[in-house]
Amino acid sequence: MPAVIHIIQPQRANVFGEYAQMHLLPFMENQMNTCTTRIDAVWDRYPRDSLKNQTRVKRLGETAARRTRVSEKVPIPKGKDWQAFLKVSENKDELFKFLSDELVNATATSEFYLLTTKGEIVLSNKAVDLSDITPSDHEEADTRMMLHLRHAVMDGHRKAFLRTVDSDVIVLSVHLFTTFKTLGLTELWVGFGSGKAYTDIPIHEVSLQLGPAKCKALPFFHAFTGCDVTSSMLGIGKKTGWNAWMNFPNVTETMITLIENPKELTYDSLQMQCIEQLTVLMYSKNSSSVTVNEARRLMFTHSLRSLESIPPTKAALYQHVKRTILVSAFVWHRALEKQLCLPDPAQYGWEWNGRTKTWVPYWTDLGDASAACALMLHCSCVKACKGNCKCFKAGLRCTPLCKCQGGCCNNTE
Repeated sequence: MPAVIHIIQPQRANVFGEYAQMHLLPFMENQMNTCTTRIDAVWDRYPRDSLKNQTRVKRLGETAARRTRVSEKVPIPKGKDWQAFLKVSENKDELFKFLSDELVNATATSEFYLLTTKGEIVLSNKAVDLSDITPSDHEEADTRMMLHLRHAVMDGHRKAFLRTVDSDVIVLSVHLFTTFKTLGLTELWVGFGSGKAYTDIPIHEVSLQLGPAKCKALPFFHAFTGCDVTSSMLGIGKKTGWNAWMNFPNVTETMITLIENPKELTYDSLQMQCIEQLTVLMYSKNSSSVTVNEARRLMFTHSLRSLESIPPTKAALYQHVKRTILVSAFVWHRALEKQLCLPDPAQYGWEWNGRTKTWVPYWTDLGDASAACALMLHCSCVKACKGNCKCFKAGLRCTPLCKCQGGCCNNTE
C-alpha cells in the first residue's frame, strides 16, 4: 500500500478526508474481480530505531522535507508537494493510520471483507478473528503481506493476488509459496510494477520452475546481492550474482543453512568459506582462488584492477554476510510470525551512531587503509628504476606491484 500512495496522486481531492473516497477506494476496487471477497490494505510502520532510517534519508532527503499534520479538513498537498510530503516518515505514518480508519468506515456496508493495518494492530470492516495477525511488530508491509496472506489461506481462500512495486514481495512470495500450498493455496499472482512496466507474475509457476532448494535459498541471495537494508557490491548486479550462483550450485545448501540456522556462521566456518568462493566467482568466473583475500591480491597485482573492482576483504565480507543473515533469516524467513522480536543489530553487522541517532553498517574490523596507501604506489619502468621512476622519486622501494616486480636496482642499493 505505501507504493500505491506514491502512484495515486490526489488530483481531485482537496482535503485529506476526500482522498480515500475519491482516489484510494476506486483504485482498490479496480484491482478486484467478481470473485473477490476480501481485501487487505497493509501499510509500513516507521519506528525511530529502524535500520532503514539512514537509507530513507539518503534516498528521499527527509531532513529537508516538512512535517505536515493529517486530518479530515486539512488541505492535501498536490503535485511536487505531495511527493515532498511523502518524504517524511512521520507524515506517512500519520497518513496511513488516518487512511486505515477512513477505509474501514467507507466499506462498512460493503459485501467484501476489508482488513487494514494501523500501526501494530489490524482493523476490519466486519467481525473476524484477527488474533493470528494482531498485534504485529513487522515494520515492512512486504513481510506483513505474507502474514495476512497466511491468515486468508487459513480462512479458506484458495487464490490470491498481491499488488506491489517492490521486488522483495516477489522474493518472499516465491520463498513461502510451498508453505502456502500446504495450507491450501492453489494460485498466487503478484501484480508488479506500474504503467507500461506492469506485469502479472504467476508465483505458483515460478516456484515450480525454481524448485524447492532455490526457493528456500532465494531470500539469502536477494539480501546478499543488495536490497533496501543491505548494500550491493560495486559493479556486481543481480544477474552477475545469479550467474555465479548457477555456476556454483553447492552454495545453495549453505544459503539454506544460514537462513535456518544463523548461528552456524563464524569467521572461519565452512559456510563462510563457501560464501567466499561465491563472491570470488561474482568478480571473476574463471578465478582459481577460493578466498577473497587471495583473489584481491591476484586481481590487483596481475589483472591490474582498481580497488573498486576487486572483491571485499574477508573481514568486510563477514560483516556483510551478517547483515544479510539479519534480514533474510530473522525478518523474511520468519514473515509468517506476527512477532519477529529481532536480535540486537550490533551482533549482525551494524553499529549505533550516537550523533545521527541511526543504525549504520559496521563495515570492517580492519584499520584505515589510508595509512597503507603509500604501499600501493608502483612504477612501470622497463629499464633501471631511477630518475623519473615513481618509486625512486618517492623514496620507496619497488614492490611486486611494479612492472619490475621488486627485482630491480632500486631494491639492491
